[in-house]
Amino acid sequence: MLTKRQSQIFEFIKECISERGYSPTLKELCSYFGLRSVATMHEHIEKMVSLGVLCKNDGGRVSLNVDISEDDNDKKELPLLGLIQAGIPVEEFEDDDEKVEVPSTMYGKDLYALKVKGDSMKDDHIIEGDIVIIDGKKTPRAGDIVVALIDDYEITLKRYFPEKEDMIRLQPANEAFKPIEIEGERVRIQGVLRGIIREL
Repeated sequence: MLTKRQSQIFEFIKECISERGYSPTLKELCSYFGLRSVATMHEHIEKMVSLGVLCKNDGGRVSLNVDISEDDNDKKELPLLGLIQAGIPVEEFEDDDEKVEVPSTMYGKDLYALKVKGDSMKDDHIIEGDIVIIDGKKTPRAGDIVVALIDDYEITLKRYFPEKEDMIRLQPANEAFKPIEIEGERVRIQGVLRGIIREL
């Protein structure tokens, strides 16, 4: 979950990318938020990268895991497999052959898209109506946002935390929702969050 300051940093980075097409530097971020220490800002950025809110390119510059571009001439299509509940688990989705356009950076043979319903992940900046891009082959790590299939029947979007005694905790990012603590054998991870697309 993002702190208040990290949420402010996220919104400022989003604004910069929207207005000029690239993210601010660490020095620009420090100047905007009145911080003297670049190291402090770097810690915030690294935490946000670990949470999946930001990502880094090969040059080290950060970008959002949200597509805010209105003009991308290199669009690809991914299968949109249905709704994913960011709330109480719902019945398993079905493939209806619908497609969704995505930036080339979010395209791959093992990727697919789901449309978010509910607000249990809102504190991780995932809200109803978002399209989440899922990597169906990536092995989840503790803290990753995943698509979890429960009892081969219910499907949900939550943060994944393996616990002791082969238990798994599926953690929402909204205090109004309780975590789901369940035996590992009852859960199959269907993929790990790769990115988010939101219409602004």
